[in-house]
Amino acid sequence: MAAHTDVASHTSATYAISASLPATYDAAGYAATTITYTAIGKMAKFPTYGSRRSVTNFPMISEGIAKIKGAPDYGGGDLMMADVPADAGQVILKAAEASANHYSLKITYADGEVHYLDVLVHAWELSEGAESAAMARTAAVAICRAPVVVAAS
Repeated sequence: MAAHTDVASHTSATYAISASLPATYDAAGYAATTITYTAIGKMAKFPTYGSRRSVTNFPMISEGIAKIKGAPDYGGGDLMMADVPADAGQVILKAAEASANHYSLKITYADGEVHYLDVLVHAWELSEGAESAAMARTAAVAICRAPVVVAAS
């Protein structure tokens, strides 16, 4: 399978969610036919994700400051979409916010590359109102495991 060889775009990416979790947190587990993903409609924004680690400083009297890398944080933030209460993916996101359970997210990019994420949904909010502004929803997610990336075939 090939990775990106040139600039890639978020345009035409699709976002989908499932209440089912994989048996294994790898490409085979996420792609299992037992997991049904439901598209999330009218997406406008998706948060950054990957791995970021904190750095702890330990000042030593005679040797300077030692730097220690912490545990990975896989990211999270706000998914923003047009408010469409009848959208099946948005219905699942709303239910996910009320649940303590983890959910599976699947992002499919235009070139066929797929990213799988294990998430907790911890907010479901209607946007601020303003003249001529579209009604939007924000779902905040915390990404709980390392993203699983499957290159386009």
